[in-house]
Amino acid sequence: MKRINRFTKALTTFLEGIITIFFFGMLILVILLVILRYVFNATIIGGNEALRFLFIYTSAFGAAIAVGKRQHIKISVLLQRLPTQAQKIIDVLNHILIMILNGYLVVLSITWISSVGYFQSPVLRIPRGVVQVSIPIGCSLLILYGICNIIADFLSTNKDIFRD
Repeated sequence: MKRINRFTKALTTFLEGIITIFFFGMLILVILLVILRYVFNATIIGGNEALRFLFIYTSAFGAAIAVGKRQHIKISVLLQRLPTQAQKIIDVLNHILIMILNGYLVVLSITWISSVGYFQSPVLRIPRGVVQVSIPIGCSLLILYGICNIIADFLSTNKDIFRD
């Protein structure tokens, strides 16, 4: 159980670090773009594309972290009224369904990327596959977090593995 918690915390810390760097880059880029546009009537070529690409990656990584922390969208009014064992079973089923959906998305996205990923972005000339690969990466991370959460549910009675 402790290994799962350590692994999950380390992965989450790593991904949160990447997201922080991406958000900081986005903040600096937005400030620069606004100042350049409204003060100097200029722009950074490819700035808007870079912002869009960074946002896509932060969304993919953030969704995986939300599932790992069990903070994804759910309506728990009815779930909270069930016995603890029933809550665990429903939580495991929820993770299994999420993992199946994301596994299917991985397969579909790899097929999609292999057919259109070689096209370049209009301004930065980066192959679209570099950005599109965020989908299978994010979905694979989501599956990994789902497996960790299911294992944590079976090995512990503690619902929140992020508590110390």
